[in-house]
Amino acid sequence: MLVRARERGVALAFGVHGANIEDVYASADDAGMPVIVAKHEFAAGAMADGVARLTGTPGMVLTTSGGGAMNVIPALAEAYDSRVPVLAVIGAPPTALTGHGAFQDMLVPPDTIDLRQLLHAVTGATAVVTHPEELDGALDEAFATLSRDRPFALVIPKDVQAQPVPVVHGLECAGQRRSRPEVADGGDDIGDGLSSLAATLVDAAEAGQPICIWVGEEVSRTRSGAHVVAIAECLGATLVASPGGADAVEAVDRHAGVTGVMGHPSAREAIAGSAHCVAIGVRMTATDRAGSDKDLEATDLVHIGMYPPRFDCASVCVDSLPDALDVLERELLSRRSAPFARADVAVRSSRTGESTVTVTHVDTPAIRGKSHLSTPEIMTVINDELPAAAAIFADAGNVGAAAVHHLTPVQTGRFTVALGMGGMGYAIAAAIGVALARTSSRTVVIAGDGAFFMHGMEMHTAVEYGADVTLIVLNNNAHGMCVTRESRYFPDTEVRNRFRSTDIAGGLAAMFAELDVRHPATVDELRGDCAELFATRGPNCIVVDCHSDEVPPFLPFL
Repeated sequence: MLVRARERGVALAFGVHGANIEDVYASADDAGMPVIVAKHEFAAGAMADGVARLTGTPGMVLTTSGGGAMNVIPALAEAYDSRVPVLAVIGAPPTALTGHGAFQDMLVPPDTIDLRQLLHAVTGATAVVTHPEELDGALDEAFATLSRDRPFALVIPKDVQAQPVPVVHGLECAGQRRSRPEVADGGDDIGDGLSSLAATLVDAAEAGQPICIWVGEEVSRTRSGAHVVAIAECLGATLVASPGGADAVEAVDRHAGVTGVMGHPSAREAIAGSAHCVAIGVRMTATDRAGSDKDLEATDLVHIGMYPPRFDCASVCVDSLPDALDVLERELLSRRSAPFARADVAVRSSRTGESTVTVTHVDTPAIRGKSHLSTPEIMTVINDELPAAAAIFADAGNVGAAAVHHLTPVQTGRFTVALGMGGMGYAIAAAIGVALARTSSRTVVIAGDGAFFMHGMEMHTAVEYGADVTLIVLNNNAHGMCVTRESRYFPDTEVRNRFRSTDIAGGLAAMFAELDVRHPATVDELRGDCAELFATRGPNCIVVDCHSDEVPPFLPFL
């Protein structure tokens, strides 16, 4: 199993050791598969998820049964909703004890928890291997499922793990995507559909109608940004991105910013001012499109992507987004060899009023008598000091909203925010996993104190394995977004989301003597700490105090 996973591009696995998975761990060295031992199974799953998002290869998590299996469920839920290929290998009690009171038995419902059904809800498919001869077929199904960007769960009893497996390697080709994309519904060749779309877009460009191209997470993960930029340049189109596509393209000169609930006014204006909008690899969730529904209904909206959109519009679903964009690019070039000038998309400079493509930001209310740095000040410094190729992970809540708003679009490097489940703590674990898999540049995670208290102890994993990761904690001693919601929507109720002051920096420094922890209080101190720690090998941490009453750049609050 581990050998086949390695052959499919899995470079390392993550997990938490336990009795019913220990045989897999024991075989890892012989199989040439490094295994990172995390502190919590959710975190191990998030590490695998983060690696899959940034490398384009499946992630792998190894857990035992019982609490280990239950703990990995939320990570698989995030992977499922975000279409991330994660292979979860879960141990089970020996088959002879299954149904006979085995510790952590989960395979004999209704007497036990129904692990199969539980996993079925958060994966593309699940297999329980009860004999060694079944493993090869189960792996074929696993890789086929992973190739469709769905997580897969493989449950293997302990005694089966310890038995020799006949090497068959049967149906791996079943997991390969077709080389030529096809329309998912209707059966027409995609070339006809994209040819028709190309003709429509060229006619629109010739007529001077503004065109907006909206990119999403599929463009980011398939690294198809060059195709998108070529298409945009050919049509004179303006670019916008969903939060998941914030790092998809490098052409910031025509980028109007990020859409949605944490996004930029300029991005919403670009969509509102367009006659045609082509949504590429973006599923158009409510988070992606907040504030733009009426404008999307009013424009000629077409979706191209590997998964159906979550907004009613014309859609071409394809098996391979890069192949589809290659077809569209060639169709456009065959109709127009010289690029069109960019039409007025109603995005104007706030300073000069001239027509341009400039990312604009919202103004958030200032905090009177503040004694801490503001979130915009913090994000500005981080943005100034980030290494060009850094991988940035933003966690949930106020901090995530601020990071999306102030650090994107990303011209170089990578940016990830997990919006499938939107749970706190994902980014900390995912960033550490990526730092261990992607050693060529620094990984930076930006999280709040709530996320830190959930999964911040994965810094133990970072220290143990020497991950090149910087954890930046914005500590407002609160669940900040919940504080804002309480004050806005329930002003007459008790405030439940402010907490006593906690010295996170002091605690981390005391726990990990070798961990460089900084606690800057001024812009200059923060700038110096970022510049120094971003250029240092190994893990480190910056804790910045901020105010719990600060309103984030979150559209419903403004």
